[in-house]
Amino acid sequence: MGDPRMLVIGHDVTPETVLVQAGTLGLWARERGVEVVPGVAGTELPDPATVDAVAVLGSMQGAWDDDVPWLASEIAYLRRAIGAGTPILGICFGGQLLARVLGGEAHRASGKQENGWRTIETLAPDVVVPGPWMEFHFDTFTAPAQAELLATSACCHQAFRDGAHLGVQFHPEITPAELETWVARWTGTPLEERLPELGVSTDGLRAETVERAEASREASWVLFDAFAERAGLTARTAVA
Repeated sequence: MGDPRMLVIGHDVTPETVLVQAGTLGLWARERGVEVVPGVAGTELPDPATVDAVAVLGSMQGAWDDDVPWLASEIAYLRRAIGAGTPILGICFGGQLLARVLGGEAHRASGKQENGWRTIETLAPDVVVPGPWMEFHFDTFTAPAQAELLATSACCHQAFRDGAHLGVQFHPEITPAELETWVARWTGTPLEERLPELGVSTDGLRAETVERAEASREASWVLFDAFAERAGLTARTAVA
């Protein structure tokens, strides 16, 4: 039997950029013997029954916005994955979309925005460890009614688990290299102009992400290991 395969879906990027944006998830997968298969929303993806897990990364689009050209096909794909029993890990936009397809809601965030490194309230420290996590979102989710809520903040639900599926609002996978893909996308856009009012500076975010990189990686691996255990990957990814 070969290594388990995880499809990692990015949005409006190339497959090569998906591998960068996978960040610590890609590092974790390599250490645990999981093959990462990069995919891009709106393009042909492998049959979800032929992969062992699916991870859905962030996006600048709204998981609630049915005018996004590729959104309907991605929703249909995730429903196929759920029907096939393929576990899904959703990150930020991916968490919002996962909540939506499991019966929860994806919607615009209300109240104070969360951007940068923020401390959240963990209800399951064996999955979501205490401490700052990277946040960068203007939308969020309401966890499905049947799901186990794992973490919250004053703004919104932050993490939930429904069987083998796990959705988070924050960015456990963040690395300095991934952050640079974000900076490249917002440079010269209205979002860059909004950063000061959001309390974010590009240089400050870079510096803090470098400073927190190792602690963030360690925390992310706790989360990914918890997902792998529920997803049935543990026995196949155990390190001798």
